Amino acid sequence: MEHVHSILIIKKGNKYLNYYDDRWNMLLFPNIKGNDIEDIKKYIKDKFGIETSNIKLLFDKVHDKYSIPNKEVRTYHHYFYEIDEDIDGDYYELKDLLLDDKVRENNSDIIEYVKEYYN
Repeated sequence: MEHVHSILIIKKGNKYLNYYDDRWNMLLFPNIKGNDIEDIKKYIKDKFGIETSNIKLLFDKVHDKYSIPNKEVRTYHHYFYEIDEDIDGDYYELKDLLLDDKVRENNSDIIEYVKEYYN
């Protein structure tokens, strides 16, 4: 069974919007479970107070990854969307995100996918 998630890429120059997730205790890209454009629009409206249609599918990746909370390898299908909006928040260079041990351990795959796409 694939676990579907959408990763939202919001850029300013060479920096990317991330937020501190209390459940994971680390920085993450904005994201939602599933891959429904209307759900993405609702998430952006609820989280950032912005109504947008500037959502573009960049690419998707299917890969196996160890799920720490579930203690098993799962198949994930991640869809990567670029949101072209000026959104207030904390923006980081990808290399700086990878300086954090927890981010590197749990999210380096996602960061590498983004890095490959933009480089």
